[in-house]
Amino acid sequence: MRNYELTLIISSEIPEQDLKNLIEKISGFIIKEGGKIEKTIEPLRKKLGYPIKKKVDGFITVLIFSLVPEKLEILEKELKKENQILRYLISIAKKKEELPIKKIKITPQKTTEPKKVELKEIDKKIEEILKE
Repeated sequence: MRNYELTLIISSEIPEQDLKNLIEKISGFIIKEGGKIEKTIEPLRKKLGYPIKKKVDGFITVLIFSLVPEKLEILEKELKKENQILRYLISIAKKKEELPIKKIKITPQKTTEPKKVELKEIDKKIEEILKE
């Protein structure tokens, strides 16, 4: 089984109860096909960057799940059947253990203090410049 992330943009015209039913239906389909739901992020109503199917806002939700790659095509067909889904994106997700940990070495920078100059030296330089 492989880990996937399914991001859905659902029409904002759908009633809240139907929205929950649609998400449960998709989750149920994944489970029926032998998958496992890892996490579901609650839908948020967002204004879209551009109109999709003449809709300017929609609900965005994310499902993180595990599924056999061969069953992914069947899931996509199921998603295309739903009229309320404006867009979807299925991407391969990595588990936290699989993410590479990048160590950054921070070295302290050497700070050089400015050299103090006496007033007499400044006066000398000014006189030299004025003489030229």
